[in-house]
Amino acid sequence: VELPEVKIAVNRLEKELFNSQNISDVEMFLQENGEMATRIFHLNQYPNEKILAERIFGLVKNEFIDTLYSEANEAFDQLSFEMKMKTSLSLLKYYFPEMVVPKIQTIVSGLYNDLAISKDYIIIGLDFFIGEKASYRPKEVPRYILRRYEPKYMIPTILKFFIADYCSSGDEETLLSEMVDYGKIYYLLGSIMPCTPEDLILGFTSKEILDVYAYQELIWSRIIEKEWLYATDEFTKKKILGERPKTIELGNECPGRVGAWIGWQIVKHYMDETEITMQELMNNRNHHEIFVKSKYKPKNRN
Repeated sequence: VELPEVKIAVNRLEKELFNSQNISDVEMFLQENGEMATRIFHLNQYPNEKILAERIFGLVKNEFIDTLYSEANEAFDQLSFEMKMKTSLSLLKYYFPEMVVPKIQTIVSGLYNDLAISKDYIIIGLDFFIGEKASYRPKEVPRYILRRYEPKYMIPTILKFFIADYCSSGDEETLLSEMVDYGKIYYLLGSIMPCTPEDLILGFTSKEILDVYAYQELIWSRIIEKEWLYATDEFTKKKILGERPKTIELGNECPGRVGAWIGWQIVKHYMDETEITMQELMNNRNHHEIFVKSKYKPKNRN
């Protein structure tokens, strides 16, 4: 398949910011980069730009932030990032020709904000994605979430949020429908990142991926036994879809967010059983129909 051409350019805003010599330089920087200033530094919450500029200039001159800046610059492989993003966005544009290539910017904010993503912008807080070797890491973040702040998870995480607008939500508020919501996102993500391991796409560990495949029949049977599939209460849905280290109700080693993985499997089976296009899948809001036509009956796999 001949893919449409897309041009990727990463604007390294942190380099400009850290070259600031005074508060006026920072103030001008904020004026020139209003989207980033609002989305990352929450400029709209300050009475004027100068107050925020004074605060940021103090950070820029802080030894702690300078260390983060150096480590983030070393950890970020810009050439590899641009090549992978170009491939993925080319594939996305193949499926959705209306897709407009977003402006991509990076910043070091002193662990203030990790990502800001819209259809027009992808803004990355590089200091969040340095990894385990970082001198400073985000505070008050659970370990099972912190491990995803690694360079290898950066692009899958970015694209997962970026493509969400292309995936229509189901027309019901059941656990099944919301599992398929996630399934559609991960199916599209896997399609535009075809050489990426499933653990990176889902944010699981390699062991967690092996476990869910090995015990998928048991996991599914417990959901059916508990009559959760068509549950509509938020408490039950959060058990299966929410951020948790483990879904202990389904097994001591069952990872959190296992419902997203199940939804992905349902959508995979559905696409194997039908001949619909990616756009037709993403526009289909009848998730019960997707489930029925998928003929999803998991079998444990080693």
